[in-house]
Amino acid sequence: MKIGRKHYKDSSKRGSDRKYISYEDVPLDEIKDNEPLPNNLTVKFLKVFLVVFLSVIVVMALTNIDKLTPENISHWVEYDLLGKSEGEGYPASFSGADVDTENFDLMDGAPVYCSDTAIVVLNPNAGKYQEVSHAFANPLLSTNSNYSIVYNAGATGYTIIDRTSVVHTGMTEHKIFSADVCPKGIYCILTDEEDYLASLTVYRKDHQEMYRYSFVDFYVNKVSISREGNRAVVSGLSAKNGSLLSVLYVLDFSQSNYMQRYEFDDMYLYDIQYLDNGNAFAVGSKAAFYINIREGSKKDISYHSDFLIHYTLDREKGLLMALSPTPDGRECEITAVDASGSQIGEIPTKQQVISMNAGDHSVAVLTPEEAVVYDTKGKRLSSVKCPTDARKVRFADDGSLYILGKSSLYDLYPDGKKN
Repeated sequence: MKIGRKHYKDSSKRGSDRKYISYEDVPLDEIKDNEPLPNNLTVKFLKVFLVVFLSVIVVMALTNIDKLTPENISHWVEYDLLGKSEGEGYPASFSGADVDTENFDLMDGAPVYCSDTAIVVLNPNAGKYQEVSHAFANPLLSTNSNYSIVYNAGATGYTIIDRTSVVHTGMTEHKIFSADVCPKGIYCILTDEEDYLASLTVYRKDHQEMYRYSFVDFYVNKVSISREGNRAVVSGLSAKNGSLLSVLYVLDFSQSNYMQRYEFDDMYLYDIQYLDNGNAFAVGSKAAFYINIREGSKKDISYHSDFLIHYTLDREKGLLMALSPTPDGRECEITAVDASGSQIGEIPTKQQVISMNAGDHSVAVLTPEEAVVYDTKGKRLSSVKCPTDARKVRFADDGSLYILGKSSLYDLYPDGKKN
C-alpha cells in the first residue's frame, strides 16, 4: 500500500509537465471527463434507433402480411418466445403404427403427419405443437402454409387444423373423394352425390357453404384450391370411343358454369396443383401439362420415351419429375419446371429416385442409400447417409432435411453441417 501510494504521488508531480494523463496512475474516483457528451446525444441516438427498428418491423410485416394472423401471433408468443413444447430432438417416433408418404408434409415449415391414429404437428426440436386423435379408416392429408385438412377418403369425416389447434371437425352428407384448404382458411370438399356423378362444395372460413358445383359428364376425383380461395381445379375421367378420357375443370366460385375445361385423350391424370401464381399443373400417365389459366392455354411437358418414376408438385416452386429410360427406375434424370412453366434444370442423378423436394435454388433427392442436394444445373452440393427405411424428403427451414421413415421422422444435415 505504501509503495503504491508513493508511486501515485511521484507520478502526479511529474504529470504537471506532461501533455497527456495516464489513467493507470489515477484513482478511479479522481478520473473526471473534462468534455462530457452533450445531454441530448443519448436522446437523439435512441430516437434514431427507434426509427430504424420500427422501419425494419414495418418492412417485415409488409413482406409477411399474409402470415400476420391472430393464430400465428399467438403461436409465436407461446412457442417461439416462451419456448413451449421444446422437444427432445429427432428422430421422433410416430404416434401410431404407420404414416403413408402422402400423409407427411410441412405446414409453414413445421412437420405435420397423419398416422393411422393421430394428426401430429412438430416443432424444429421434435416437440409436439399438437397431437389430435382420429378414427379415420383411410385418412388423407392436404396442407398449405397456414392450415391442413385431413379427410376420411371414401367416408364422410374431416378435420381442419392450424399449427397449434383444431380449427374445425365436420361430417359431409356423402362420401369424400378429395379435399383441399387455402391459406385463408377457405376449403373445398369433393363428394359423391345422389343425382350427379360428384359435387364440389366450398366453405368459408366460418364453415358456411359459399359455392357448389355438380358434375354430370365426368367422374371427378381430385381437387386443388387457389391461394386466394376463389378458384379451384378439378380433375376427372370418363370414356370416349372405347378409350380413356381425362378432364381438368377450372372453376371460379363467382360463376355458375365452369371457367375453362381441358380434355386429355388416352390419358390418366395422377395429380393436379393450383399454383400460387394463379396457374396450374397436371401430371398424367403419358405427359405433364402446364395450364396457363390467365391465357386459357395448355402446354405439354413430354416424358419423351422415358418412364415417370416419381414427381413432386409445389404450389410455389412448380414441378419436379424423375424420368428413367427403364421401368425399374434406374438411371433417373430429374427435370425441374418452375411455376411459370419453364424448364429450369436437368439433374442426371444416375440413381433410383425415391423422393424429391424443391428448395429455393436447389433440389433434395432421396435415393436408396442417401439424400443428395443438387443445384438446378445438376451440380452435387452435399449429401447425407439415410436410414434404410427412408421414404420421403422435405427441406427444413434451416437447410437440414426431414426424412420420413417407417416408424420415425428424422432431421438430417447434409455432410453433417448444422447451420
